[in-house]
Amino acid sequence: MEAHPDRMPWPTDIRRLLWMQGLMNASHFMTIPLIALYMSANLHFSAAALASVMSANLLCAQALPLAAGAIADRFGSHRLITLGLLLRGLGFLGFSYLDGPVAWVGCAAIAGTGVACYEGGVYGLFGRQPKAYHSALFASNNQMLNAGAAVGPIIGGLAGLADIRVALGVSATVFIALSAIAYKAKLGSSVIFGRQPMMESLKAALTHAGLWRLIVISLPWFFLFPQLYVAFPMYAGQLAGPHAASAIYVVNGVVGLAFIMMAKRWMLNRDASSLTTWAYLAAGAAFTSLAALRGIEWFLLFVVAYTVVETILMPTIESMTASLAPDGSQGTFFGVMSAVGALSGAGGYYVGSWLILNRTPVETWSALGAVGFLGFITSALLLRKR
Repeated sequence: MEAHPDRMPWPTDIRRLLWMQGLMNASHFMTIPLIALYMSANLHFSAAALASVMSANLLCAQALPLAAGAIADRFGSHRLITLGLLLRGLGFLGFSYLDGPVAWVGCAAIAGTGVACYEGGVYGLFGRQPKAYHSALFASNNQMLNAGAAVGPIIGGLAGLADIRVALGVSATVFIALSAIAYKAKLGSSVIFGRQPMMESLKAALTHAGLWRLIVISLPWFFLFPQLYVAFPMYAGQLAGPHAASAIYVVNGVVGLAFIMMAKRWMLNRDASSLTTWAYLAAGAAFTSLAALRGIEWFLLFVVAYTVVETILMPTIESMTASLAPDGSQGTFFGVMSAVGALSGAGGYYVGSWLILNRTPVETWSALGAVGFLGFITSALLLRKR
C-alpha cells in the first residue's frame, strides 16, 4: 500500500523520523489523556491554573518554533531534534515529582520548549523533500502519529491504574531514550540542504501573503484542536468518570489510523482547498450536535467525527505550508505558522476549560461549533483551488 513509509522514495533519515514520530506520539499519549483530569481532580488546580499549565506548554511549543525553524534552516536539524526529545523527557520527569501550579507551569514550559526544538527540526526536514511528495509525506506522518496515539493511551491507562506518576515516569524515560537514539543515529545530518541566513528566512516568511492567508484560515482549527486535551477529557470525566478520558484517545488514535489508511489515496486526489472547507463544515456540525446529544456513547461517536476532521485538516494544512515555502526557508515557514497559531491555541485552552467548568453543555458545544462554522466561512472566502 502506498502509505507505508518504507516504500516511499525518501532518504533513510526521513523514513527513520516517520517511525520516531510514532514512538514519540505513543510516549506523548501515555500521559496526556490523564494530565488535565489529574490536575483538576487530584491536584485541585483551579481553571486558571490548569489553563496556565496547558498554555505554558502550548505557547513554548508553538511560539518558539519561529526561532527553532530558522535555526534548523541555518544550521541543520540534528541537534535540535536531540535537544527537543531530551527537554520533553525532563519536563515529564518534573511532572512525576512535583505538585504545585508554579512548578507544573515551569515543567510545562520545559516540555513545550522540547516540542518546539523537536518539531522545528523534523518539519524543516520534511518540508525540504520534493514538493511532489509533500501530500503523501504529511499523510504518512499523520498515519504514524495516529499509530502512536492509538497505542499510547492503552499503555498509559494501564500504568495509570497504579499511579499516574508511574505513567509520567515511563513517558519521560521513553523521551530521554529517544533523544539518545536520535543523537547516536545523527538523524537529519545526512539530508542535504542549502543553508539560508536566518533573517532572510524570517523576511521571506513574514512578507509572504499566501502564508498569512493560510494562517488566517488555520486559526479556527488552532483554537479547536486544544479541546482534545482540555474540554474532551474533562467532559468525558463528568459523563463517565476519570477512566473515560483514556477511551477518548484510544478512539482518536484507532479511528485516525484506520481512516488515513483507507482514505489516504482519496485525500491525495482531492483539492486541498475543498478538503479544508468541507472539513471545517463537518467540525462545526459535529461540535454543535453535542448541544443536543448527551451521554458518553454520543460523545465517543462525536470523537470519531472529530478524528476524521483532524485527520483531514492537519496533513492538509502542513502540506500547504510546505508547498508555499521557498527552498531553504521551510523550517521558518512552519515556525511562523506555529507561532501565530499558538495565540489562538492558548485562547482555546482558556476558553475551553472555562466553558467546561462554568457553563452548560449547550452553551459550551454551541460556542465551539460556532468556531468550526467560522473556519468554514473563512476558508470558503480565502482559499482558492490550486
